[in-house]
Amino acid sequence: MDVKPVQILSEGKWKRRRTFRLSNWLRHAGAAAAVWSFLYGIIGLYWAIGGAGFPFGEGDSRGVMMGSFLSNLKADVGGLAFAIIGFTGTFVALAMNHSLIQQKWWRVFFLTFSWTLCVILLVVIPDTRVLQNFVYALMFYFELFDWPVLQQLLCIVGGILWGATALFYQRRSAGACVDCGRIEGDTNKTKLTKWGKWSTLIAVIMALPYGIVRLAWAAGLPLGTPEIDMTLTGRLVEAFLGGLPIMGAILTLGLIQKWGEVFPRWCLIIAGKRVPIWFAVIPAAIASILLTIAGLKVSPVIIMGILDGSINSANWGELLPALSWFFWGVSLGAATLSYYLRRRSQCRYCGIGG
Repeated sequence: MDVKPVQILSEGKWKRRRTFRLSNWLRHAGAAAAVWSFLYGIIGLYWAIGGAGFPFGEGDSRGVMMGSFLSNLKADVGGLAFAIIGFTGTFVALAMNHSLIQQKWWRVFFLTFSWTLCVILLVVIPDTRVLQNFVYALMFYFELFDWPVLQQLLCIVGGILWGATALFYQRRSAGACVDCGRIEGDTNKTKLTKWGKWSTLIAVIMALPYGIVRLAWAAGLPLGTPEIDMTLTGRLVEAFLGGLPIMGAILTLGLIQKWGEVFPRWCLIIAGKRVPIWFAVIPAAIASILLTIAGLKVSPVIIMGILDGSINSANWGELLPALSWFFWGVSLGAATLSYYLRRRSQCRYCGIGG
């Protein structure tokens, strides 16, 4: 069945009404991704010819310890790879953004390239230091923030830009609304919303192991460790590290509870008002990405530790609870997506839904 492109029908409306909408931002993501790719291509070329400051592999002394997938990467090979991918990405981003090529097989290539690059930049390149520095920043501790971490953050920015570029192109080329992704005549809620309850419950359960162990340490209980010998400051830090996932688990329940859609009475001035969708979606999505990245990198280290006996019944509390991070991040992402799809109303851009 042929579907009339909603995006084309609403093009004139968009030009007349310059309000801030997701589609307005997505339209510029391709140009931003092209600029990011070109600049990183130049940086990669600089590293390839022997320039200083290569932040991965041989240039990253903490890479192996933090679970980096690039710990064995050489500067010349890595720099050349970044240069090739960066300059190729520049062409692809511009072509996608301006629809220079219309053939279907090019569409497949563009989407495959852009989504793959998005995953590499968001998940493969960053390691556990991104989550580590994020949590420590909440305690105003920045001493672990260094050049490799900065480069990982820049890669995450590039991953977001490439994800936005791919999403806009995918919607536009499929004839869907570039703002909400829905197609004319499709008013049913996606089946993904049915996963919401179970994904949320799994996310809540996966948040508990790390939090329980850290709170036990803060209370002086040697759970999963031979002994506890901490100063008051150390116990406060452990209480914060343990309380954060517990609080996250409680807030995650809001994705399937009434108080996650309408502010409860104890919220005083805003009590009874609807919770803005992005108020819940943005922090949950950020947490999901950080947890998935950290979990993906730390899980192989933990599994190897279990197999070689370095993680045992005497010291399991130090690393084993982090084995739930990956499942926590993935399930939280699915729960967040379900929450968004369930709560979104009629699109003011194309008029579909409601």
